[in-house]
Amino acid sequence: MRYEPETIDEVRTCLDCPDYMKVEVKGDAPVAAKTVADLRSLSTWPTGLVLSLPRPGDRYPDSVVEVDRAS
Repeated sequence: MRYEPETIDEVRTCLDCPDYMKVEVKGDAPVAAKTVADLRSLSTWPTGLVLSLPRPGDRYPDSVVEVDRAS
């Protein structure tokens, strides 16, 4: 599922994943996060980024959340 949140509050709302799930930052997206907990702890969310979340049935054990620039 792809989300294009505009604020950090929207990021936290759509992140229905465990804190320990890995995060993969693609390209030159200006986010430093290795886990979902790291994403939730950010104070701001840069504009123009997209979150790609695994489908609920695909979340365990090796799924990742991807952060990339919107295309």
